[in-house]
Amino acid sequence: MKAVLVSKFGQPDDVMSVVEGGGEGTAVVPKPAPSETKLLIRVMACSLSPGDYRASLGEKTIVANPKMPYIPGGDVSGIVENVPDILKKDFTIGDRVVSTWDTFGTGGLAEYKLVDPKLTTKLPKGLTFQQGAALVNSASHAALILDRAKIEEGDRVLVIGGSGGVGTTVVQEARLRGASYIAAVSTDDVLMRNLKVDKTIDYRTDKWTDVKEWQDTKFDIIIDLAVGKTAWEQCQPVLKGCRTSGRFVAVVHNDWYIDGRHFYQIFGMLFPPLLRQLFNIFRTTKPYYRVYLNQPNKASIETALSKAANGEFQTILDPKSPHPFTTQGVREAWNHHIARRGHGKIVINVCEE
Repeated sequence: MKAVLVSKFGQPDDVMSVVEGGGEGTAVVPKPAPSETKLLIRVMACSLSPGDYRASLGEKTIVANPKMPYIPGGDVSGIVENVPDILKKDFTIGDRVVSTWDTFGTGGLAEYKLVDPKLTTKLPKGLTFQQGAALVNSASHAALILDRAKIEEGDRVLVIGGSGGVGTTVVQEARLRGASYIAAVSTDDVLMRNLKVDKTIDYRTDKWTDVKEWQDTKFDIIIDLAVGKTAWEQCQPVLKGCRTSGRFVAVVHNDWYIDGRHFYQIFGMLFPPLLRQLFNIFRTTKPYYRVYLNQPNKASIETALSKAANGEFQTILDPKSPHPFTTQGVREAWNHHIARRGHGKIVINVCEE
């Protein structure tokens, strides 16, 4: 079958190619055999998450150390090709579905893929395969992040990294949950205004902690999707303290760049933010610090898809998406993601309907 192969860890232009029926130095990529516990789908679209490029660059070998060559990608939409007997009450051949991953997503950038039924659900009518692939992971995370924030009616919310794949849903979901004022740190003011964000700050030209309006009327919640420790250290001028229930939700814990090649690095990644959260019980003036560590599940996926299908929020694809399923197209999508230039979700078309 046609698939993307990563030959070794490295930059996309050096290690990533689309092969069909085998390529130089590679074996033929076989179509997966039917499974007794998993669904076999024909992949229609695959979206990218930061974990995808970190894995292919070799930056997270603690949890993602695949045997080379491997097929990357985990967030997919597609059409069911084979259903094992134990799943026939829930799925039928021809169903349009979306699926995501738990620890390490692989196999998505190929014409066929076996998917875990516990992380797979039907794609509602009215949503395209590209939208489904974009929503399955990011929109689920967005809802779970706001659960962690314990957002309440009337809250003022600042989202750092508002124009990314998760951020574009977070700002919309916050409004759905009753936020009275939503601000974003983003380089795309037009997109943010289209998503009903009240005020946008471009970090390249302005410092979000210096905005007088925000210093005078502080936020109840800051959600950090892009920076890490520095954002936490600088947030106090614009975020309420713990006595008035100010909450800082750290999705990026220490730094947006994660290097996880050695076991001891896990402590460096997780211990400092968990310690910051532990100190919540001793705080007298600083905001509460909340670590976000969660994964989408079937219920969160279904809820996100239902809201999108009902028109409660927009599904935002990066303007360059969908990318074609060619070596050049996949490399361009990967490089765009590595450069952190995506505004919305980056999606690759795998098969045509």
